[in-house]
Amino acid sequence: YKAKRAGVPLVYVDPAYTSQQCSECGHIDRKNRIDQATFACRSCGALMHADDNASHNLARKGATAWTAGRESRVPATP
Repeated sequence: YKAKRAGVPLVYVDPAYTSQQCSECGHIDRKNRIDQATFACRSCGALMHADDNASHNLARKGATAWTAGRESRVPATP
């Protein structure tokens, strides 16, 4: 018996500046990255792990791309 698995949607997004952009207020500054692990927004003061911050930014970009209909490059079949 082989169980069928549901597919997971995949959306490609441009990762540019996602590690420098604040996921709370949107401010972009390379100085927001204190070090490899620490993100501290110089605008709103948000403090979090750098990977968590970047993942929120990537998720938002992915949701925007999905909503815009760019999730598939395959033409619709009639």
